[in-house]
Formats: sequence, C-alpha cells, structure tokens
Amino acid sequence: MKNWAGDIKALIEQNGDAVLATIGPSKGSTPRGSGTKMVIGRDTTFGTIGGGNLEFMVTEQARKMLAAPEVDLLYQHYALGPLLSQCCGGATNVLLEKLTPAHIPLLNQISAAFTAKQPFGLISATDDLKVNKQFVTVSPSMGIKNYLTEWNENDAVPVYMFGAGHVGKALAAVLGRLNFEVTWIDDRQDQFPDLMADNVQKVLTDEPVQLVSQAPAGTIFLVFTYSHQMDYAITAAALKRQDGRYCGMIGSKTKRARFEKYFMKSGGVAKQLSRFTCPIGLPTVMGKAPDSIAIAVAAELLSLPLTN
Repeated sequence: MKNWAGDIKALIEQNGDAVLATIGPSKGSTPRGSGTKMVIGRDTTFGTIGGGNLEFMVTEQARKMLAAPEVDLLYQHYALGPLLSQCCGGATNVLLEKLTPAHIPLLNQISAAFTAKQPFGLISATDDLKVNKQFVTVSPSMGIKNYLTEWNENDAVPVYMFGAGHVGKALAAVLGRLNFEVTWIDDRQDQFPDLMADNVQKVLTDEPVQLVSQAPAGTIFLVFTYSHQMDYAITAAALKRQDGRYCGMIGSKTKRARFEKYFMKSGGVAKQLSRFTCPIGLPTVMGKAPDSIAIAVAAELLSLPLTN
C-alpha cells in the first residue's frame, strides 16, 4: 500500500492509537507477500493483507489490542488451511503493532521517504511487549533473530497522464491503488476530483507539451486530452525523447494513422513509432466504458517488461 505511515498517523491523531499489521516470513501459497501492510483502527481499515478469514481474524485481534492497554505487540502464526477455511495451503506470520503519538516522529520519517521516493528499511522487534521499530537507510541484514526486517525499494513507476476527462478519472482511481507514481495533467481545474490517492499528483497547466521534457527517464506516457491536436503534440514530444518506457494515446486505428502522418511531418523518425501504442489497453479486455478502458490500460501497463 502507498504511504501507510500517513494513514496510521491520521488515525493516531484522531483516536490516539492504531494497529499496523505486517505480513512476515511465509511458507507455501499465501494471499500476499512478506512486508504487505494493513492499517487497522477502531472502525476503519486501510489496505489489505489478502482478505478472507486471515484478514478477518487479524482485524479482530487488532481491535482487541486497541481495547487492551497492556497489549502493544503480537507476533502470530497462521496456517492457511482448514483452520481458516482458506485454500491457499501455506502458512504465514503476522506482526501486529499498536502505534501511538510516541511513534509519530518515526511515521514522519517514513512519510518523508515515501515523498522523496527514497528506499528505506524497518527493523521491528518481535519478542518484546513494547513496539520497538527502527528506521534505516541501508538494507538490514535479513534473518536477525527475534526481529522482522524489511526493505522498501520505493520503486514506483513514473506515469505522466494527460487528460482529466472520464477515462483519466477512471484510470487515476485504478493506478492510485498500484505501484505507480502518477503526474496527472490538465488545464481544467474543475475536472480534477477533490480526493486523490497519495501517489497521484495533479498539475494544472495551459502548456502540457512542455511538461514532457520534465518527466524522468523510463516514464510511461498516457495521452487522452479533449483535443486531437493536443494529443498529437504531446505524443510526438514523448516519442522524440526516445527514453520513455511506454507511450500510448487513446483512439482508433484511424486516429493512429493520422497521428503517424503528423509525426513524420513534424520531424519524427519512423523507428520511433515502434514504441507508440494506439489504441491503448489490452485488446482482450472488451468495452468502451471509461472503467473498462481503465482496467484494460492498467492491465497492459502491468504486463510491460521490467526494463525498457
């Protein structure tokens, strides 16, 4: 989940405490991997550790901790078989830590690392009655006895998304739940929703083409503005950079053909068009509704190779 430290800090400021659940070392098939986190408050949760009876039992245990002043830390083993009525068949450990206002400086450190996109690690005690978490900037040695060690690469893929219409809104909601860092660009303030995921940043500008040069290498460019000419200009600028991970424009095969003519007349090179996608989205995901397109595009992005 993205910046869980901000979520748990908000609950602490509201209620005085909250529980952070972290998946530890696991064996066999499990719903989520080691390091997956879920924030649990008295009547609110953020994130998921896989759903089903495991998540239900962890949430129930966390709320018992919130009601018991003497219990701050638990490290529990769960067999995901008949006991939990889950068919995964594996086994996992879950660390539950009650965090309070005393932990806000640590949470601020973690939030700052998320914001700066800096890798960071955490070392958490598993054999003490009190929560003892240490923030580190060097990858901790794995397997320290009686400690859960974890490392966050903070390696979200940069996405520059042009257009805040219906498709943009639907895709921002989907990408906001995945490991992407989205810069969402439009010139219409009233098109952006009031609430957005913390990995989605809006940029209001009348000159979107100029922002293409500011994107980091390896950026995914997604283009679906209200103007075909604006789409063409943004897409051409992205392709001419030659270091993007993906460049896709919404539209039909006819729109693609027209863009290719525009691109060549604007000084583009035919070889650069090999990195151009239009229409966007996995073709096996059918439907023209904004939500269907968003799912198709997100699925295509998740299927991209890890490197350019």
